Amino acid sequence: MFDALKYKDFQWIWASQTAHAFALWAQMVALPLLVLEITDNSAAHLGGVIAVRTVPALLLGPWAGVVADWFNRRTILIFTKWANLVLSIVIAVLVASGTVELWHVYGWMFMRGATQVFDQPARYSMIPSILPGHLVTQGMALLSSTQNFMRIIGATLAGFIAEYFGLSWTFIVIAITAATGLLATYQIHVAANERAGTAGVKGMTRGLIEGAKFSIRNRTIRGVLIISLIYFTFGMSFMQVFAPLFAVKVLEIGRDGLGMMLALTGAGALVASLVVARTQPSRLGPILPATVISIGAALALFSLSTYLPRPVGLFLPLALVTVIGASQTLFMSLSRAVMVK
Repeated sequence: MFDALKYKDFQWIWASQTAHAFALWAQMVALPLLVLEITDNSAAHLGGVIAVRTVPALLLGPWAGVVADWFNRRTILIFTKWANLVLSIVIAVLVASGTVELWHVYGWMFMRGATQVFDQPARYSMIPSILPGHLVTQGMALLSSTQNFMRIIGATLAGFIAEYFGLSWTFIVIAITAATGLLATYQIHVAANERAGTAGVKGMTRGLIEGAKFSIRNRTIRGVLIISLIYFTFGMSFMQVFAPLFAVKVLEIGRDGLGMMLALTGAGALVASLVVARTQPSRLGPILPATVISIGAALALFSLSTYLPRPVGLFLPLALVTVIGASQTLFMSLSRAVMVK
């Protein structure tokens, strides 16, 4: 299950991912709580802030894969980690000083989304350069398991700190974690992958068009892209928008309750990622759509279960978020394995 961790460079990318995932999930608790606090529990602004983060993905997402394919991925990762650190310090200072305003959050989320767009393609595309082919799926699953383990720790700790010490300390911890992720990234050493003599906007545009044509023609990639479109349109928003709203306004379990809810999704996701790392499934055609269907079913049951009287109306939704987390991780780790192989 852990053969991939025998490779030194994978150890460092795993450590970098650990810090990144901790900060990400702590942020997933802290930022929605900050928006709800500033706007007096406005669901519209919470959705708007999350939507702003996705704008860079729409504008820059198609280019991110091209950039990761044409330029040094380690350099890209270092740049994104530096940007993430600076942004983390800025939001921590604004919150701690009591000067943060809603427009700050909107602008911060846009810039954070822009850096995140380039982070993931560079990180995951390095795995085939670090690990032998038979360990690529395991490596993807181990990175997912790290993210999910940090979801448990990061979300729980962020909720606890926000509830008992204040949101400003949560953002300070996020900034410190971002610094450790940057240091770990500097330790990664892989062969450069730049395409000498072919860089430039014209060449990259041609590569983007060629990649799009190949993706459309290739039945496997086309299928993964269609399923991913369904998942990211209808399923991903649960974590970022609906979980905070359900925790604060529907289930009424507070800041630390939101951390616990996200931690439970991480528990299910961690089990799922370790199962993938252990079994390394090869027949992914039927599995990928089945995971998306299970996510949709679990989300519907979660929503309906909140109408039940307590304690069933509390414990059953919390149990269902564990299923949601497991299904989401199955889909993400397996779809990434298909795309990089």
